[in-house]
Amino acid sequence: MAKTSAMSMARSTVMNTATTAPGAQGAMTRPHDEPTTLARQTEQETLDVCDTVLRRALDKGATQAEVWGEHAVSTNASLEQNELKGAATAEHAAFGIRVITGTGADARVGFCYVNRKDSASLNEAIDDALAIARASSPDEANDLVDPRPVRPIGGLLDRRVVALSADDAVGLAARMLQAARDIDARVSIDSGYVAVAHGTVALATSRGIRLADTDSSILWGLFGMAVDGDDVGSFENVSEAVRDFDAIDVEASGREFAQRALSLLKPRAGRSFTGPAIFSPAAFDEVFLAALSASVDGDAVRKGKSRLKDKLGARIAARGFTLVDDGTLPGGNGSAPFDREGLPHRRTVLVGDGVLHHFVYDGRAAKRAGRPPTGHAEGSARTLPGVGLTNVRLQPGTLDDDALLATLGSGLWIGRFSGDVDEVSGDFSGVAKASFAVKGGRRAWPVQETLIAGNVFDLLPRVVERGANLRRLVTVDCPPVLVDGLKVTAGP
Repeated sequence: MAKTSAMSMARSTVMNTATTAPGAQGAMTRPHDEPTTLARQTEQETLDVCDTVLRRALDKGATQAEVWGEHAVSTNASLEQNELKGAATAEHAAFGIRVITGTGADARVGFCYVNRKDSASLNEAIDDALAIARASSPDEANDLVDPRPVRPIGGLLDRRVVALSADDAVGLAARMLQAARDIDARVSIDSGYVAVAHGTVALATSRGIRLADTDSSILWGLFGMAVDGDDVGSFENVSEAVRDFDAIDVEASGREFAQRALSLLKPRAGRSFTGPAIFSPAAFDEVFLAALSASVDGDAVRKGKSRLKDKLGARIAARGFTLVDDGTLPGGNGSAPFDREGLPHRRTVLVGDGVLHHFVYDGRAAKRAGRPPTGHAEGSARTLPGVGLTNVRLQPGTLDDDALLATLGSGLWIGRFSGDVDEVSGDFSGVAKASFAVKGGRRAWPVQETLIAGNVFDLLPRVVERGANLRRLVTVDCPPVLVDGLKVTAGP
């Protein structure tokens, strides 16, 4: 679910007040949501380059053309072995040029990426894209999308986040480290980070799309374990991502990490069984939602690489299981007014009450399938658009954590998953980490790393309960989930 936004820039380390023409106004609600003069200037400059490249590509013989531009600034502070390691700031600007020659069944596509904007470099990139197109195979799906109205989304830009300096990032990282270590000296930070990003994306196409957008984000996290002499707990990690300056709370993350790491000391052997287990939000995302997300990709469906290819309108999960993708969520980490092709994002019910409702498409996948595009094109200036989701949310249930454990009674609580998930077949196998044996409706003791296996699509109808407490995992909101029928194999 990678996004072309400040959020993706911060994670690996573009952006969102959608404007369709110079001076267009977005629906801002707070003073710190309003883009600065510099941001507006960057939007206009990036869009101007896109316009220039678009005209040149058409003049040089392209039948259609699309130019995606991005400019982003990221600041990263890092931790290593319980100490501050350093900080760095990087600036990135690039343009992705897609050209199409010919029409209909003779349409051919070429793409080139360039990270310079001088005239000679841009002309060379256009020539390269055209040369690739002329040498490529024809496909009538090589086409651009028609424009649709785009509306701004609130809460994606915070000027106070933009104003954070390298010193500020270092200070936040130091506070997070101190908060964790203050809980207990046995807590050991293997690595950690604070990443701040802001920037702009712009798009111009020969179909008349002309858009620009600016946003900001901050991410932070810790990875490590607790060590008490020869007793070394399982690795644990905590991470957060927000757009709102007021939501920054690195100390809370430090304390949460420490408490979770300490709870994993003195692990004991688990037991082998086939039966019920609770997947933490992270573990359920890693296994079940990852496979579901890949399986609703319309291009994978058309190619027969989805277990769900013939299941539209059929029940695929237990009643009450509702999964929604919403790229219009105010303040959402995966939100943006428009996708990589310039179409507006929207709210899409993927699975409703256990029934598969929708597949998702970018322009090319939609044309090949004979379906309308759904505003799910993702990518960056480095790549052609592809199909991707935005903000995924699994509808929570009504049971708090204690009640969910009580419902389980006896079994396994899975903190993290490390292993393989075949996104086509749904088969998965790997190690349950940061996990606990459950007895008498409570987490009894941490278990040593334990093998788990099953099939996502066979187990979805066996979802017993969904917890009430949602956890935001950057672009996924998920509660803990109780699933029956899991195969658990404990070590000797």
